[in-house]
Amino acid sequence: MMIDAVKKLFWGWWIVVVCSFVSLYGAGVFHYGFGVLVKPIVSELGWSMALASGAFSLYRLESGAMAPLAGFLIDRIGPRKVVSLGAILMGSGFICLSQVKTVLPFYLSFLIISTGFGFSTSNIVGTSLISKWFIRKRGRALGLYSGLTGVGGLLVPILSHFVILYGWRTTVLILGPVTWLIVLPLTLFLKRTPEEHGLLPDGESSAETPEIPGLSSSIKIQEINFSVKKAMCTPSYWLLAVCFSAFQLTNSAIFVHLVPYLMTVGFEAHPAAFVVSFVTAGSVLGRVGFGWLSDVLSKTTLLMICFLAQFIAILILIQVRRDDSILYVISFILAFGCTYGGISVLRPTTVAEFYGRDKFGTIWGFLQGISVFGGVAGPVVVGLIYDLQKSYRLGLIFLSLTNLLAAFIIMFLKRSASGKECIR
Repeated sequence: MMIDAVKKLFWGWWIVVVCSFVSLYGAGVFHYGFGVLVKPIVSELGWSMALASGAFSLYRLESGAMAPLAGFLIDRIGPRKVVSLGAILMGSGFICLSQVKTVLPFYLSFLIISTGFGFSTSNIVGTSLISKWFIRKRGRALGLYSGLTGVGGLLVPILSHFVILYGWRTTVLILGPVTWLIVLPLTLFLKRTPEEHGLLPDGESSAETPEIPGLSSSIKIQEINFSVKKAMCTPSYWLLAVCFSAFQLTNSAIFVHLVPYLMTVGFEAHPAAFVVSFVTAGSVLGRVGFGWLSDVLSKTTLLMICFLAQFIAILILIQVRRDDSILYVISFILAFGCTYGGISVLRPTTVAEFYGRDKFGTIWGFLQGISVFGGVAGPVVVGLIYDLQKSYRLGLIFLSLTNLLAAFIIMFLKRSASGKECIR
């Protein structure tokens, strides 16, 4: 009976599982994990915090520039070749990073890693592919994917432990072949669209018509699919770009500087790394919960709630001290973690609802490419503020107000049914 149930399971759910494990690994060892490498690199090579964290900004810049290309290639040639190439590059980049001694090779290594990350384990690949396999259940599917990806944060203490035991160079050297061994075999399970395999989105039968998310269950209409040009012609596209930039700015700065910040207020390196893990664990609840809610409630309202909660969460973080503020730490973990996860899944579900799935990879890729400038600015701005003031307080206030601005902008989002509302 169990075997029959597995055979009958819609292949889209296997796509979700495979994409989740691929992204989980990439998030754990690179996106979240880079923070545990910052201090050891700065200590060994004698660089400033801004210089070291600038490598993460380079990753943001490069991955943002590659995002439209990655999305286009997923739309055009499918995921297997794209992810395989990315995995090879990412593993090679880790090996190169283990040998660096000067700034230029350091940044070039990060360029290779981030290119590979963008083509293999980033959410561009996962969200683009999953959004092609689901319509009515897209929120739940992306919520599950995003939730499992968030579990990657649990790899951070393991990475930190390896750095303590063996040093950062040996740790990243090991990550090279491990990346190949984990990601490359999983590409065999990736398929581009359900239609190419005689299936329909959500596992529907041919008698059922795709239903646009957010509409009454009694109303079924054909899915609207925007071209890239038509999507960019709508005002909401650019409002989304600004809000997503605010999100990228915040989370890139937080995940690069959270461990160093906690160490400045009295935490040891290992407990500080566990805080990052708890934040990402909290994000799992937000990803799954808000993914499910996005199938039944207004996505824009949920986005506004999440940005307001992040505004408050960062103000709470400013109050954290090692000895007497465990309640502040817990409050920050819950508020920031859940809503960080919520925004992570609400972004692609909102874009898919506004513009359809036909060109989703390219449209989503361009939005990621635009918003990446926020991710580039975040770590460097906060790092520079710390270098100037020897304090993170002003930088955290800046991040908090950025989220308040994003919540205000969300109020002006409007879904276009035809793309006729164009910017002249």
